[in-house]
Amino acid sequence: MIVTGALMLVLFSPSMILAQGGTVNDAATKHAGKITETAIAHRHALRFDGEDFSGPGWTRLLAEGRDAQFFLIGEEHGIAENPKLAAALFSELVESGYSGIVVETSPFMAEKLDFAARGGLDEIRNLYSEAGGEPAFFGMQEEAEFIARTRAAVATDSSLFWGVDYEVLSDRQLLRRLTEKDKPAAAQRALERLHAASRASWERYQETRGPQYIFSFAGDPQLVQDLRENWPDRDREATRILTTLEETLTINRLFMSGQNWPSNQRRADLIRSNFLSHWNAAKFNGQTPKLMVKMGASHLVRGRSYSEAYDLGALLPEIAAVEGAKAFSILVLPGTGSKTAVFNPAKFSFDPAPAKDGYAKGLAPVLAAALQDEFTLIDLRALRPVLRSGAMRADQNLARAVLGFDMLLIMAGSTPSGELQHD
Repeated sequence: MIVTGALMLVLFSPSMILAQGGTVNDAATKHAGKITETAIAHRHALRFDGEDFSGPGWTRLLAEGRDAQFFLIGEEHGIAENPKLAAALFSELVESGYSGIVVETSPFMAEKLDFAARGGLDEIRNLYSEAGGEPAFFGMQEEAEFIARTRAAVATDSSLFWGVDYEVLSDRQLLRRLTEKDKPAAAQRALERLHAASRASWERYQETRGPQYIFSFAGDPQLVQDLRENWPDRDREATRILTTLEETLTINRLFMSGQNWPSNQRRADLIRSNFLSHWNAAKFNGQTPKLMVKMGASHLVRGRSYSEAYDLGALLPEIAAVEGAKAFSILVLPGTGSKTAVFNPAKFSFDPAPAKDGYAKGLAPVLAAALQDEFTLIDLRALRPVLRSGAMRADQNLARAVLGFDMLLIMAGSTPSGELQHD
């Protein structure tokens, strides 16, 4: 008898298993146990004494990084120990040719961070004391230290940091730079209207502390379009800044109107486009740089992201393959019960709170393999053959993580990031 795919689905469906004397719950429990067993067999301890990292997990990460074109760190934001790990890894991997770090901020603010970081943490504080000088995420103490430490690890006049995102908090910095440039009178008037809208929005925010009045969420992208149309002979930097402003306002206007998927996909498209601009410029100059990429996990998962978009994580493995190389990725999660630093827009500060992004959802069979008193690195590639067992399929969130990242790092006992103090 020829058994077709459709017939196999019927013969080995959960209902048929149940009819043959087993139960779906029994099969699911057995399947989860197999996943946990496999994870235990492929776990490695990563030790951290507060200053240095060591152990077999550390050795594995360095080996994977040396062998990769791109080292992707997909994180739950706000874990204090993660930027320390990333900085330590990058400092070691510089000897293997790493020369850039892709970060979750705009191209313009990445360059501002790079310039400030050359003067160490004090100059970063000086930048943050300016209106709009503190980019999203990098106001956390450990993230600012990551910027300073990695910049000190390389000796180059070019920018270490590749900004690829939109700009949530620093529109005033971008507008200030546009003000410094020569422009036609019509463009000057359009810029003044844009500036006035930004000032009014931020003043309303200061009065109410309502996040809906942060300019990136309240501004009208038409104001940027008007400026663009009245400034035809602008330079490349001005064009890039205008693109950042217009895309930011458009993406967030979609979000504020409840159009979440178009907002997420447009942001993903912007991130990919900005990366390709950096990459193509490097290739034009005869370079094929090895890069660390440190962003929220949804941006770096291979395939469809957690927001159902195709983001940078879908692009980088393909670029690496074209270059005859590979991308290596890890998903970094806090320890069970650990809090992370979460941005509080009403206070404009980071507060300890439970992890908010939901990356651990569905991962119970893998998390069960974690060591209790050490960080645990689990090779997810070993789990891929056991995601399906007969009729049993893994939870879709578990499948997304196992297929979308190469390793999982669980930081048992992790702590929330602190706040960088500045004027």
